[in-house]
Amino acid sequence: MERIYKNPIAMRKDHLTCPLALALESYWACEADCFHCMGRRLNKVWGEEQRITDPEAVKKTLLNALKNENPKSIIAQALHQKKAFFLGRKADPYQPIENEKKVTQQLLKILIELKYPIVVCSRYQANMERDTDLFWSGGKYLHLLTEITPGAEADWELFERKRTTPVKRRLEITSHWQKIGIKVGVRGEPYIPGYHTLHQFRDMLKRLKSYGLKSYNTYNLHINEYTIKRLHNIGLDIEKIWTLNQDKHWSETQKKLCRIADDVGVTLGCPDFVNVPINWMSITNTCCGINVSNALTFNTHIWRGLQLQKKKRFGTNILFLTWEGIGSDEDIKQATKIVLGKPSKDYYTFKDAGI
Repeated sequence: MERIYKNPIAMRKDHLTCPLALALESYWACEADCFHCMGRRLNKVWGEEQRITDPEAVKKTLLNALKNENPKSIIAQALHQKKAFFLGRKADPYQPIENEKKVTQQLLKILIELKYPIVVCSRYQANMERDTDLFWSGGKYLHLLTEITPGAEADWELFERKRTTPVKRRLEITSHWQKIGIKVGVRGEPYIPGYHTLHQFRDMLKRLKSYGLKSYNTYNLHINEYTIKRLHNIGLDIEKIWTLNQDKHWSETQKKLCRIADDVGVTLGCPDFVNVPINWMSITNTCCGINVSNALTFNTHIWRGLQLQKKKRFGTNILFLTWEGIGSDEDIKQATKIVLGKPSKDYYTFKDAGI
């Protein structure tokens, strides 16, 4: 008997840094099981069996949230305001099981019906093709993110073990979606310092442009003990990767990636506002390099853009400009520390970014 994924809606705890912190999962485990994915540790700890989301339960939750005029929790607040959902944060929504269960398809129909903005992130574009008409019906509310890391085919063979859609096909399908009016982007996380190279990154951006795709996203490797063991077992130099992944070294690499994107003419999304060049500013409202309807605004990504755009310190005024009533008193306190550049054990500040 199939187990139900009881809590498929979640808000990332680092919502003060992410405009797309509201997530919805179709499935608990992920058949791609990429070697570099930090999320698989979740299954190792809490269970590796597949769990499946109940679309009708999600619809009931959303309808109740929309009726709730006094939402208390941060998730309830975000749902009430119809903030954008990110599908595919922990497990690919179009992994092979979707061909049979069609849970993601059902969820998308519900979200489109209720006019919730959606970002769908996947490596299985071949499985997604059958839903092209559904994507098109999403109009301005729906955005597709195709995942392709900088190593392209080499990463597909090593990390994804050819379980996902081949890279060339991903590009062809994504390009087709764009041509028929569906909003698309490409997600490039992670760039693994000590494994990926600047040459690979530049080649990837040029390749995207050859398909008419002009947005990409980058971030370094999220490391946990499970990821380290897996990468070591497939022959990667973990000591080198660990060293170059630290801010001291990663900062110089990140600056070069930003300059390469500017040089090639590709819009680069990057959540790492501390390690980018001081005067570099993302021109989109999300760290994914795409503009999304009704994304969260009370976060460092938006604040940094406003600071650089206006060329002056907003101070605490920036909180009033971006506050949307989603969060808690503790969020306000933490945000004030960030904006004023005071030390915080949980978040970087503008002072850390040189602003």
